[in-house]
Amino acid sequence: MADAPTEIDLLVDKLIVEPTGWNKLWTLRSKIDIPFRDIVSLEQDHRLAENGPVGVRLPGANIPGVYLGGTFWKFWGDTRVRSFWVRRHADKCITIRLRDHHFDYVTVEVHDPETEIRHIRTALRERGIVLTSSDTSGALFHSA
Repeated sequence: MADAPTEIDLLVDKLIVEPTGWNKLWTLRSKIDIPFRDIVSLEQDHRLAENGPVGVRLPGANIPGVYLGGTFWKFWGDTRVRSFWVRRHADKCITIRLRDHHFDYVTVEVHDPETEIRHIRTALRERGIVLTSSDTSGALFHSA
């Protein structure tokens, strides 16, 4: 079994999303620090993962149907969105929606999405952090 393209480490006050192996080169990013207080929601958003990001990829890599990784910027229209992606298999992705952070959301492929989400939610609960939104309608994140 191949390793997941990203690993998530839970620390005292933040989580670290770290692309593994060649994904660091393709995304041009070695890690993303996400303070727990910046997390708004956390889920497996199959529609978003399958459709991919809206916007211009800069920097990153895209091999259609095979690999998607890097920073994506949607800078037109009323809603501006900056996202980070590492995706080979959409069914293995989790999406972390953020506030007051460099990124509006992070969608990454992990080895076991359900377990990863459970671990992160447990860490948030242990720190007294309640997710303020479970809205997955995605108006902000799916707009064209």
